[in-house]
Amino acid sequence: MKSRLPHGRAPRTLFAGFAVFFTAALSAFAAPYQSEPVTNGGQITGVVKLAGTAPAVAPIKTTKNQDYCGMTIVNPLYEGKGGGLANVEVYIKAIDKGKAKPTEPITLTNTHCMFSPRVQGAVVGQQVKIVSADPILHNTHPQVAATNATLYNVALPFKGFSVVKPLLPQAGLVRVKCDAHEWMRAWIVELDNPYFTTTDETGKFDLTDVPPGTYTVVAWHEVMGEKTGTVTVVSGKAAELNFQFAAK
Repeated sequence: MKSRLPHGRAPRTLFAGFAVFFTAALSAFAAPYQSEPVTNGGQITGVVKLAGTAPAVAPIKTTKNQDYCGMTIVNPLYEGKGGGLANVEVYIKAIDKGKAKPTEPITLTNTHCMFSPRVQGAVVGQQVKIVSADPILHNTHPQVAATNATLYNVALPFKGFSVVKPLLPQAGLVRVKCDAHEWMRAWIVELDNPYFTTTDETGKFDLTDVPPGTYTVVAWHEVMGEKTGTVTVVSGKAAELNFQFAAK
């Protein structure tokens, strides 16, 4: 894979491999999840870093609504500070019981001709609130990443418009695009347990209320794929687990 990626997108065949592997891995390790009070939980904390200097990625060149979007937009593919890597989804794989699943919809906002957040998690059964903060026409078009099947295609004609829609009926990876602005991308990592979080701008993450035990934790990046690690959680303590990606 070349280090220079137009519009923050991986080569199609390589991305397809990531998406199929991701979906198969979720299915293979899935187990019925049971919500119960966690009174003796611990934490999993850590940092996701990018080895070396981030590859040179050209700014995104806009092709429409340039009077509002500008001529170029900073490419967020390797966004982060101090060696940390933002927009990495970190989650526990195959945990079968623990804290309650969230029920409120997640939010995906069309803002300044990009999606925000770029990457986020959700649980099966959650919905997504799609919002426009821009005074131009957008459309939000989620697809099943492994198959390119369309979930729906929502037009957002004016600033302040919003709609609530369902996500996948099972765990999987959702790729979101805007057909009106082809450079816009977002990712929703849908899981069957609530132990997930997205790294901040310094690459930090924190999973809370984790029952004592030994777990496999996954860190997923939209281009560099995934890293896994094993960690043991002890009641009332924070277990540290760090990840490092190397851009190719």
